[in-house]
Amino acid sequence: MEAQQTFLHTAEPATQADIQAFEAEHGTRLPDDYKAHLLAYNGGYPKRRTFFKDDHDFTLNQFFSIGTGRTTLHGARRRTYGELHNDLVFFADETGGDLFCLSVGPEDYGSVYYVAHESYKPPKRKDMSLPRQYGKGVYFLAPSFTAFLQGLSAAEAV
Repeated sequence: MEAQQTFLHTAEPATQADIQAFEAEHGTRLPDDYKAHLLAYNGGYPKRRTFFKDDHDFTLNQFFSIGTGRTTLHGARRRTYGELHNDLVFFADETGGDLFCLSVGPEDYGSVYYVAHESYKPPKRKDMSLPRQYGKGVYFLAPSFTAFLQGLSAAEAV
């Protein structure tokens, strides 16, 4: 396994001001390891793109950028407002259109989840702010963004 992940087709690195503006606009605090990633890479896609968990593989298409770029965190958050639990922030998509997100909630802050759009059913409106009531079709992948990145592989499942 490579010591350092390689990222391709990234946007200009995010700035602290970009991150602070996003956090202020959306009333959230992004995990530090994810902010460090935005400051270094901001968007694009990793050379190692597949995450394996429980006999399933999840192939990442692209990370969303912040501040600039075609597919941004701002746009993803606006498009999903009211449809996605308040504690989840999309940060990437999968080749089939499914989405990867980070929890910014108090009980599982920084954890990475996968949202399968074919089976996703949002939580009831009254549950949108309850901890970990993410709805049907939301699957836990990793306890942190760093663990998610470390789990990405270029190899096919055997």
